[in-house]
This record gives sequence, structure tokens and C-alpha cells, in this order.
Amino acid sequence: MSEEEAQLPCKDRQEDKTDRVRQLPCGVWRSTHPDRKYVGLDVGCNAGDLTFVLHDFLENALSADQPKEICLLGVDLDPILIERARERNPRPDRIIFECLDFLAEDRNRTLDEHLRRFEKSRFDIVFCFSVTMWIHLNHGDDGLVEFLRKACSIANMIVIEPQLWKCYRNASRRLRRSKGEDFPLLKTLKFTGDTAAHIERILTEFCNFRRVTVTRDNEWKRRLLIYART
Repeated sequence: MSEEEAQLPCKDRQEDKTDRVRQLPCGVWRSTHPDRKYVGLDVGCNAGDLTFVLHDFLENALSADQPKEICLLGVDLDPILIERARERNPRPDRIIFECLDFLAEDRNRTLDEHLRRFEKSRFDIVFCFSVTMWIHLNHGDDGLVEFLRKACSIANMIVIEPQLWKCYRNASRRLRRSKGEDFPLLKTLKFTGDTAAHIERILTEFCNFRRVTVTRDNEWKRRLLIYART
């Protein structure tokens, strides 16, 4: 989480975790190694509220085929939020939290070590709920492409919840009110308007992923993009 984001309300994660999981379909989750544990990554996990619910969802969704142990890694840039997630973790044997800057050069060490524990080369699923806007605002168009390429490089399947363009405007307005300045890269962005369409194009053209499904809008008018490796 960036310094700018820390100044803004974070109700994204706190108030609607049940609604978000309710959007997820039950029949699309798959493992490349059915005999091994199902390993997932939650990028921008905040204090872990949604991570906990995602773990329970996957347990229920995958048990329809065969019982499978679900292991999730939640990562966030904010060490205070990670400490809070660890303190409140109801399943420390199945859910792990690490402080990690996903765009940093040393991120591979943490992620690779986690994958090696489960004899995996990639995560079965990577979740990116309400993080792409912050990447986009703080790192620009190129940063958004880099983030998605890195996420897809370690994923067999990815779930992305893009924020609407009006959320960008709201974030800009709140930052200007609180700090008297705007996101420096905001006016340079070319991926404006339909952010979901831009992300879908990046996933197909830059990451070689295919669409599995796109959910209906939730009450916040957001949809989930679910893509998989071709």
C-alpha cells in the first residue's frame, strides 16, 4: 500500500468481502497438480479479512470434486496491516501473511520460497482485488502493464477486480483535500475510461491469458475478470 493510499478510506476491504466472494463462480477453479495442495496468492491483502473468506470459499468450491488442502499467501506493502492480519489469523497452518512490495526486485525471493514449499512453479490462483488502480496511479500505464505481467507470470489463473474510472477521480479528489497535491502520474495516463477493457487487453495481448469468465457487476458496479493461462 502506498503512502497516498494510506491516507484514504479502505472500506473496499472491510465492508463488502462477502459480496465479492458471492460474485465468484464455483466451477472454474482447477489445479495443474490434483494430487498436491491448492496454492493461492492474495495481492494487496490489507488486514486479511478478504483473504480469510477466500480461503473458506476455495475449500467449499474445490471439495465438490475432491477434498483438497487450500493454502493461501497474503501479501501487502503495509507492515502494520500484515501484523494485524497475522494476529487475527484463524488458520495459521493454511494462511500465511508476508510484507511485500510486489513490484520490488526482491519480491521473487519470498514468492519462490513459498512455491517451493509446495513443489509448485506457479500459484494455482492469484487474486487482485482493488489493487490495480493504486498500481496505475502510482506507477503509470507502464507500471500497470508490468504489474499484470508479473502477476500472470506466477499464476495459472488470475482474478482481478478493476476499479471504475470514477474511483480514480475520487481518489484524486481525496488526496488533494488531505495533502494539497495530486497523484503525479494521473495526467499522463492513457489507459483511461473503461479500465476493465484496458486490463483485459493487457491480459490477452501482453500476458497470453484467455478469458474464463467475467462476472456481473456487484452493487458497487464492479465486476471480476477471471482469466487463465492459455
